[in-house]
Formats: sequence, structure tokens, C-alpha cells
Amino acid sequence: MDTSTDTIYLKHNGGEPISPEDAEIIVNINGKKYIYTSSQIYASLGNNNVWKIGDTIEINTIKTWGVPLNNDDQVELFLVDTPSNELIQKSTLTTEFQKMPDLKILLTPMGDITDTSGSKKDTKGYGNKIQVRFVDCTKTEDATDPKITKEDRNCTTYYPNKTTINTSIYQELDFKIKPIAWGIRPGDTFCNVTLIIVYYSNDKSIKDFRLKFYDINEYGQGEWVYYENQLPKHTDQFESESINLTDHINTPADLANFKVRIEASTTSSDDKAIFIDYMGLWVEKTNYLASPESVS
Repeated sequence: MDTSTDTIYLKHNGGEPISPEDAEIIVNINGKKYIYTSSQIYASLGNNNVWKIGDTIEINTIKTWGVPLNNDDQVELFLVDTPSNELIQKSTLTTEFQKMPDLKILLTPMGDITDTSGSKKDTKGYGNKIQVRFVDCTKTEDATDPKITKEDRNCTTYYPNKTTINTSIYQELDFKIKPIAWGIRPGDTFCNVTLIIVYYSNDKSIKDFRLKFYDINEYGQGEWVYYENQLPKHTDQFESESINLTDHINTPADLANFKVRIEASTTSSDDKAIFIDYMGLWVEKTNYLASPESVS
């Protein structure tokens, strides 16, 4: 329930599909009863004959009954099967200012690391432990240089292609997320999905540095999508970047298939490297507190 727009949201979160012509919604606001009819349910669903899992009905109380919503209103909702006059679901609604993400989790890659970029690494994509440069502790400038903390990280190592990006030369990190293990079900949506990546890009010879992610499109087909911007070059030390993917990774299927590739090129004839120290996906699940939890 959002009092700022006088709107009640009802999302079908589980159970059998419901026929709008056999349903009626009774809304009790501060002890007064209002009816949202089957024809209004039908219209709210875009003239769809079925209210199925994931579909949301929006009731604007001002437009429908001329009644505003306030934060301290007592609001109850009853979903009724009209042929039998039996109660399907009862909910007590909560105002928007109380609504927080239903779930907050930080997920890291649990699947394979695939690297096709060349030599100087083991089969898991890891490079030498001395990732940046040799440290001579007998030299004062090395012993006191804070940038030396770049060393001895258990990073993945990627060697960019010379001159231009070659899409067959990449490093791929598969997250292998199991949504159901985190209580994420079909029909759930996300209000925030942000990729966090910590890396060091060697030196200024890195020319292009692109990131792409695997996305499930509206037709249920998987495809690689480039992040719209080049990744910044971090040439002095390991630094983090946060990439908002909420517009793309917005369903459990997107989450289950999520993986990331990096592709880059260098202007140098020498082997240059990009070191990834950390990658994580921050996920916040949308909380529909005013939604029927299930329908049986």
C-alpha cells in the first residue's frame, strides 16, 4: 500500500490461477467496506481472463471510491470466490513507509571460471601470486609504498588481446545461483541488482575494457548483453566499481542464469594483464507486503 499515491497493490504470489469473473475484492478502510468488482479486476489485469502468479492488481482508492489513504489507516483486504461466497485470502495492508526489501543478499560466483586469454595461469584462471610487480623489501621506497598491498592477492588474471577486442578471448565467471535456495520463487521481482567488481588493470596500455552479462530476454531466450559503458582503468591500485543491472536482471530466471564476461584489448606488444580480486552480486527482492501470500 502506497499512501503517497493512494494505491493498493495486490500481487498473486502462489497457488492456482484465479478467474476474475469468479472473484471479488472487499477492502475495509477504517471500518467502512468498499467493493472492487470482478469487472474492475478484469480491467486492472489488462482485460485478461486469468489472474496468474506474478500478476499485480493496482487499486487507486481515490479514483475508485473517492477515498484517500493515510499512514495511520486501518486497512484489511478480503479476496472472495463469488460463486461459493468463500474467502480465498485475507490480508492486513502495510503502508509504503514501512515497506523494505523482502530479501537482501550478496552472491559471489560459485561456478566455473573460464579463461581463454593465454598463458601464465593455471587451469582455474589464476595467475602468479605476485600479481603486480616484484617487491624488494630492502629498498625503502618499496617497503613503504602503500601500493604494494596489491601483491599476493588470489586474483584471476586475464590477458587482453592486442589492438582490438576479440570476443573469443575472454574471462567468464559463472555465478551458478539457485534462487529457490534463497527463498526466491517464480513471479518474484527485484528492486535492486548491483554487480560489484574489484580489479586492477595493470597500466595505461589497456585500450578497451568491456563487461557483458548473460540475460534472459522477454522470449525466454538467453543472450549476452554488453554493459553500456567501458569499465574505468584502475592503473594505480585495486579499486571497486558498482554496476546497476536492475533493468536487466529482474526475474528469478535471470538470476539463475547469471554469469559475467570481461573482454579487453591493449596497445602494448607485451603481455598486459587485468586482475580481478572480487566480484559479487547485490540483490534486493521486492517486498509486496500488501500481496496475497498464496491462493489454494
